[in-house]
Amino acid sequence: MGQSFLARKFGRFIANSVSCILALMLVTSVAAAQAESPGPVFVGISLSVKDVTVPPGGTLQMQVFVTEPNPILKGKQGVGLSKSLAATHSPALVLGTIRDATLFSPGGDVSGVAVGKNGGTQIFFTSPLTSFGTDIDTPVMTIQAPVSTAATVGQIVDLTLDPNNALWYDPNSNLYPVELKSGTMTVGGTLSVSDVNPGSGTVQAGAVISITGTGFDSSSTVDINEASIATTKFISSTLMQVTLSAPFEIRGKRIRVTNANKELVTYYPYQRTKTLGTSTHALVASSIPLFAQTTWSVGFFRPTVNGTIFSGLALQNLNPVKANVVLSLSKNGVVLGTQKVTLGVSSSGARDLAEVFPGNIVGTGTSLKVSSDQPIQMMGLLGDDSTGTLLPINPRSTP
Repeated sequence: MGQSFLARKFGRFIANSVSCILALMLVTSVAAAQAESPGPVFVGISLSVKDVTVPPGGTLQMQVFVTEPNPILKGKQGVGLSKSLAATHSPALVLGTIRDATLFSPGGDVSGVAVGKNGGTQIFFTSPLTSFGTDIDTPVMTIQAPVSTAATVGQIVDLTLDPNNALWYDPNSNLYPVELKSGTMTVGGTLSVSDVNPGSGTVQAGAVISITGTGFDSSSTVDINEASIATTKFISSTLMQVTLSAPFEIRGKRIRVTNANKELVTYYPYQRTKTLGTSTHALVASSIPLFAQTTWSVGFFRPTVNGTIFSGLALQNLNPVKANVVLSLSKNGVVLGTQKVTLGVSSSGARDLAEVFPGNIVGTGTSLKVSSDQPIQMMGLLGDDSTGTLLPINPRSTP
């Protein structure tokens, strides 16, 4: 009888244990299923701005990333750089005029125009190969501006993505839904990178890469993503120099500088150029051409002129020697005018074509031929003064 009682108790124990195990397995399987089946995934363009800390006298590089890769054909994005309310206030201007801007795409095909160098800026872009937006490790765009030496530690600048000026088109020219996450810049720290030279092209093994900025010291280390650094040399608080052990394409590669106190700054290089004067056309003068990485020896454009609509031209020379450029305007095979332009080393310029060819000879139906004795970057500009837009136009290989 004792054995029967024990057997019954043991049986109930086993049964209860099995029930508990089955219940636990059911709960676990449901939780796993829920984990494997997250909520709806956003299908569109999701943009995010990295928060940064920049010292007085340093340089802001506003970095805009896509969080999921998606091919982009064309579009525009408005950005804003403005002082927000902070614990510490000062009448000093926190940021100076936007120095320049950059677009990055894996195929090197994206070109654009940044319109407006103060406060709000609109960036218009086009990517014929639709490689723009397909790399999440490099920002799709950056904007650079100097931080005033009079800026007060603790001041905050809003790095805003404007939802009212956000148009991103897929390869079929359909609009993507857009999610925007703005960021902030806080004035503080000591470390900043303002430039990397060379900022584009293939850097050969042993060639010197100069990194300029503020706050460098003898403990500063440099890391270049995907590159093998051979030597690092501290020159001064504003200059570091490194060499690589193998040839390396540097444009758009992440560079990190770190000090002994673990202060870190991240920078994405591009080649800065000297600007050849200023356009007399206000819209062109307030804009920054953003060139595709393709170079041309001969390119053709078809100007459009109609009321407030006008055509312009932007050229950039990244060669180690000057480029001699000839601009020829014609209509129906008849040459209307010819101009010669000399582009110095690492120089660029943009003009309304009416400035280049005065006398109202530029018009719809004319053809512009651009010839250079060095391969250069070239881009047409299609502007409209009534709307404040300035669109990038890619060169043609035929008239």
